[in-house]
Amino acid sequence: MATILPRRVGFVCHSCKKSLATKVNQRSFSALDASFSSRKLTARPYRSTISSLTQSRCASLSAAKATHASPTSGRQPSHEPAEETDEAEDAAAAAEIAAADEISSKVITLNPAAVLVSLKQDISKIISTDAVPSQENLIILLDLVYQLANVIVFGINKGPNEVESRQGENLADSVLRDLAEGRSNEPIYIAEKEMSAPFRASAADTLAELTWKLARDPKVFIGPDILTIYTRVQCLLGKPEYLPEIFNLYAHKKIPVRDSSPVTYSNPWSRLPKYAVPEAMAYLALQAAIVKKNLPLALAIIDTTVATPAYLAQRVLSRAAIPLLGVAALPAVAYAGASWVAKTQNTMDYEMAKYTSIAAAMAYIGTLSTIGFVAITTSNDQMERVVWRPGTHLNQRWLREDERKAFDRLALAWGFENKGRWGEEVGEDWQTLRDECGARSMILDKTDLMEGMQ
Repeated sequence: MATILPRRVGFVCHSCKKSLATKVNQRSFSALDASFSSRKLTARPYRSTISSLTQSRCASLSAAKATHASPTSGRQPSHEPAEETDEAEDAAAAAEIAAADEISSKVITLNPAAVLVSLKQDISKIISTDAVPSQENLIILLDLVYQLANVIVFGINKGPNEVESRQGENLADSVLRDLAEGRSNEPIYIAEKEMSAPFRASAADTLAELTWKLARDPKVFIGPDILTIYTRVQCLLGKPEYLPEIFNLYAHKKIPVRDSSPVTYSNPWSRLPKYAVPEAMAYLALQAAIVKKNLPLALAIIDTTVATPAYLAQRVLSRAAIPLLGVAALPAVAYAGASWVAKTQNTMDYEMAKYTSIAAAMAYIGTLSTIGFVAITTSNDQMERVVWRPGTHLNQRWLREDERKAFDRLALAWGFENKGRWGEEVGEDWQTLRDECGARSMILDKTDLMEGMQ
């Protein structure tokens, strides 16, 4: 298992920045309602855990105020404008100190071990009860899990993807700057003391397993929001091995009926586009598997995300629905246009002019559409090491482009970085990858497309 160290797993955050087409709605730890009343967080002012710009600001302002408050001997204000200037400076200093104190009051320490125990109790309660939990409570609970995962990994409950950071600025200073500038009013939670590496590793293992047990419980319906938070939690903790099963359950898990006693279930139609794992989550999970250098896991993630029937249906619906509607409406549009054109001419019979115009429009638009379809499906500028095998149907090339792209990423991750050595890779993983590409109508390192072999 991977060892969790402070400020590691940067790969996850880098991926989150690219993908957060779906961003989790963060709630503070204090937002939990009475259903999670067993959770107790220690709230006391932040003092020493983060190297604070708040503390330094308070110290400097206090020193400045003390200087103004104790005049030296023989130095008396001789002009009224000078007194007004001193009063204005004192007021500004007091206002800044008050603002700094307000920021400091929003930074709260907690005991990660105690929160982890409380989470375990809440999840065990949901699993043991014979009732369907509401989606709202599940999202609140998983959001708390996500924030605790941030505390375990970064020492603070917000990750790098949730704050705007500047060059050379660490995460703690970025979060405090957001508070100071009024961009965020949510409390900030930090660990009350430095966590050891063994504790981080153990807590990450426990939290990942608890989240997995919750998601696979039959009474828990896995909606899009729950899937998003779950994926981000497991990738943040460096545990992508818990993802393929949940991705599969997202489309095939029986749906619990609310307010039924005993709980009854309905069967989903797994091919519906709504059961497709979002592309951003799929590539986030794939990147986590690549970082762990686990090829079987990466292949399982591909099989349960971009290679599923639901994902292909969603791709058709989102990218080809409008062009297909245009093609379907073409005869009617051509007929209406041809009828109008036939009325405006006097060189031939009306019916003959109308049907001639229809044929011309259909031939023109149909030819251009066919050329465009062939150009789109046969383009290979985006391909690097994995290409389609000759003879693969054009519609399959277009439908499964995301699957090919995923294998391209695997080839780039497992192969040599130096292009001059491409094709020299050997080993069990590399042969497995080559065989998988061949079984899916793809070719890894096609000879006539390699550098110097054209």
